[in-house]
Amino acid sequence: VDLAVGASAIVSNRVSNAAVTALEAEIKDLKFAIKKKEASIIKLSTDKDRLEAYTKKTLSKFQEKYLVALQECKAKLKEKHDKIEQLEVRSATEKSNQKREERLLSSAMYELGLSIMQQKLKER
Repeated sequence: VDLAVGASAIVSNRVSNAAVTALEAEIKDLKFAIKKKEASIIKLSTDKDRLEAYTKKTLSKFQEKYLVALQECKAKLKEKHDKIEQLEVRSATEKSNQKREERLLSSAMYELGLSIMQQKLKER
């Protein structure tokens, strides 16, 4: 009986050793898989950070470039509006001067006509 108990203990010990060895191998494989995943996560995180930095840098350059262009366009537009306003004022002044000259000329012609008529009447 002792021999049977000893033999079954040895068999169960071998089975448990085999199970322990199998579990240890599985643990080792899982740890290796975890390390691979962690390395992959670190790489992805680094790639993400680099991409974000590149995107911010590119966006900043883009905004600078087009903000300068926008400011230049606004300045040119303001210059054009100022020039238009200046020309409108000049045009209004010239029209006013022209009307005044027309009235003066008309008045001078009227006075000249009256003067000629008065001289003709006096001569008779």
